Amino acid sequence: AAQLEGSKGFTKDLCARANIPTAGYLRVSSLQAAGTALDTTFGLPVVIKADGLAAGKGVTIAFTKDDARAALADLFSVPGAEVVIEEFLDGEEASLFVLTDGTALLPFGSAQDHKRVGDGDTGPNTGGMGAYSPARVLTPELEALAIDTIVRPTVDTLREEGTPFSGVLYAGLMLTPHGPKLIEYNARFGDPECQVLMTRLEGDLLEVMLAVAQGRLADLPAPAFSPEPALTVVMAAAGYPGTPKAGGSIENIAAAEAAGATVFQAGTKMDGDRLVAAGGRVLAVTARGATVAQAQAAAYRAVDAIAFPDGFCRRDIGWREVERERG
Repeated sequence: AAQLEGSKGFTKDLCARANIPTAGYLRVSSLQAAGTALDTTFGLPVVIKADGLAAGKGVTIAFTKDDARAALADLFSVPGAEVVIEEFLDGEEASLFVLTDGTALLPFGSAQDHKRVGDGDTGPNTGGMGAYSPARVLTPELEALAIDTIVRPTVDTLREEGTPFSGVLYAGLMLTPHGPKLIEYNARFGDPECQVLMTRLEGDLLEVMLAVAQGRLADLPAPAFSPEPALTVVMAAAGYPGTPKAGGSIENIAAAEAAGATVFQAGTKMDGDRLVAAGGRVLAVTARGATVAQAQAAAYRAVDAIAFPDGFCRRDIGWREVERERG
């Protein structure tokens, strides 16, 4: 059942069987079939996705036929590749987290990720350049609708088909004028969404995880989260999401944490007594505040305290919600 994340085609076919709202799609296994589908079935923009795992970078939103064909040629340059072509959905994205033991469901917060590498949502897709939680655009009413029409049918169908799913379901949603639609699933908390969820969680994570593993989730109360929003800014190595520059020195993390942030280390290693970059997304600098704007300010104060000359970050994480707060 972890194919929910490992194969976009698997998930799209499940949506078709269970009548789960999602973008229209076709699965193709050759460049010729993809070209035919592009010419006869889809308008522009169109979404081109590698079927398998691609570290958050196997998605292209093509605004011209030439861009779409280039993306398809790139994906099919790998022998045995499969590709999913989808209609473009218009709306705002939000991430909904639900724990399940295969039968019971426990909503576990929401977040909004920022996938594109540049400010203003420009540039190529990444694994995520920052996030905030909760995503208030996913109102309680929309969350309930997404659980009833998307998550619950997913869990029920997998159980009924003999492949029950137990663990974290991270539903990437598009909030369309026609209601929430599923973009994709992750079978884990995700990065950088996990950082903002854990920063807000006030209960015992181990107790909840154990209940999931032992099939006792229905016995637990709703999890307790701080009402304060949390925001995380990813500091990435130069070159990301292409080939990141490795070995750049990182200093002053203690100063950043003294400023009230938590600095999660991802792509780091020790080189002697020096902390250096060893990956694409290197640090996730996370803070809370009374508002998203205050959490954003606190996170960027901590970012600015860190000395990482070979690093970069987006400077506008949380911008949609900050604008909404300003009214």
